[in-house]
Amino acid sequence: MITISAPTVVTAVTDNGWHYAHEPAETEQLITRVLDTPAHHVSLFYVWDRPCRSWRSLDGEAFPDHSLRVAADPKSSVAALSYHYYHHELLDSYNPHTTEDTPPLLFDPEGDLWFPASASLPLERVREAITEYCRTGQRPTRVEWQPGQWY
Repeated sequence: MITISAPTVVTAVTDNGWHYAHEPAETEQLITRVLDTPAHHVSLFYVWDRPCRSWRSLDGEAFPDHSLRVAADPKSSVAALSYHYYHHELLDSYNPHTTEDTPPLLFDPEGDLWFPASASLPLERVREAITEYCRTGQRPTRVEWQPGQWY
């Protein structure tokens, strides 16, 4: 039996731009770029067999049926995740050890929507989860999840 594996392309929408990774080293650079972004910026990751396209593209938009939203605050060393498998799952990361001092992070700057503080996780755990998502294209298992509020 012959197994054919399609190449994986990671698309990150961050800093008002579209960025693509075809190799693990490029993916690692994208993840670092997203997690080092100043607070109150939100990024999206997509994993697919081809690059995603914006609705502004001449060929029209193209996206897989799943995404991972990331909000990071490098100064506080926390980040939050939202996994969306369209028409199936909408989940936010979950930290059962939050305190009154745990900061909520911005989910959508245009709608002034916020993650619950319970979605804030240590930055390194989020890095591991994003790396897993970019490798598998599946909901990361390295973090706990709670029902999501926004999509």
